[in-house]
Amino acid sequence: MFRILHTESSVGLGGQELRILSEAKGMIGRGHHVVIAAPVRSALAQLASEAGIVCYDIPVGVTGWCCLVPFFLRVLKVDRVQVVHTHGSQDSWTASCAARISQEKPIIVRARHKSTPISLSFRHDVLYRRLPHAVVTTGKAVRQQLIDQNGLDGATVYSIPTGVDLHRFSPSVQSDGLRTALGLPKSGLLVGTVSFLRTEKGIHLLIEAIARLRSEFPSLHCVIVGDGPEHSNLLRLTRERHLESVVFFVGMRNDIPDLLSLLDVFVLPSLEEGIPQSLTQALAMQCPVVASNVGGVPEVVQDGQTGLLVPPQDPDFLADKIAFFLRHPAQGKRMGQAGREAIVKNFSLESMLDKTEQLYADLWERKATRAA
Repeated sequence: MFRILHTESSVGLGGQELRILSEAKGMIGRGHHVVIAAPVRSALAQLASEAGIVCYDIPVGVTGWCCLVPFFLRVLKVDRVQVVHTHGSQDSWTASCAARISQEKPIIVRARHKSTPISLSFRHDVLYRRLPHAVVTTGKAVRQQLIDQNGLDGATVYSIPTGVDLHRFSPSVQSDGLRTALGLPKSGLLVGTVSFLRTEKGIHLLIEAIARLRSEFPSLHCVIVGDGPEHSNLLRLTRERHLESVVFFVGMRNDIPDLLSLLDVFVLPSLEEGIPQSLTQALAMQCPVVASNVGGVPEVVQDGQTGLLVPPQDPDFLADKIAFFLRHPAQGKRMGQAGREAIVKNFSLESMLDKTEQLYADLWERKATRAA
């Protein structure tokens, strides 16, 4: 069993932070010792505390930078850490440097959750090649990008997609009364998405698509689950398109399976992605899916088989594909079933934990071999 430290310097909440929590819970369930380091005011720290996971408070601000390496050295010593798994930029620098000079000499794993290209700079060469023993991406496309564009050794870059809890995200979930509780119409067509509300998530494109669809589908409504810095801009766009009674913003929710069970179509209009959890969760729920053809999305959505792909930043194309499912629900049901089968086969929570455990074991064995 390993003694694992996950680090994350962000205070926000998105798929990255939820994966850390999911991984930590899963590894603890398998008998590993797991702690997290995150800012005390972060959503991750709060969720970790609620789950009973020890969470060290990362110092923040200018003084935080000066204190972080000594801070991580103390954590490594107190918890006798064997694996340092970093996720953010600031914590990857400081936790990795601390790990390299510590007496504990843990293995270092750098996670890369996004598909945004990394510049060919000395800084990134150190952060992704020289400091960590391995880099883990959430999909094959991001892995290949790091190899082809940044020259990383393929033997040190691994693709481990975020796993879905197939018991929680099951098409058998019932959501009686949820429409009424959310203030949604009791009947009519419903499309939606689950996302942290940032520009790169493309939620504005979904709103534009809804505006285009209303004339053909007057009973259509849209639910947007999540929060973030783009919230006010999206509300303004909704008012400008006269969709105040059509588009519902319901904020952060814990009952995501219930919400997904309401949808006639799940939409992922992102401008960039790794392999987003909301997408794999929607597929696990057998939702008909329309998703942007970006990053690792095509690894999950096979166009015309498990869902429909659209070019990013094209609200007309997006509206057309949403309309296809609304006009042809039988096709949506067929693709939704195929999507669930693909998730069961390739993207389960157990598969993610198996691959992560195996990676730690392989890296630890290599370390022992080098030391011999």
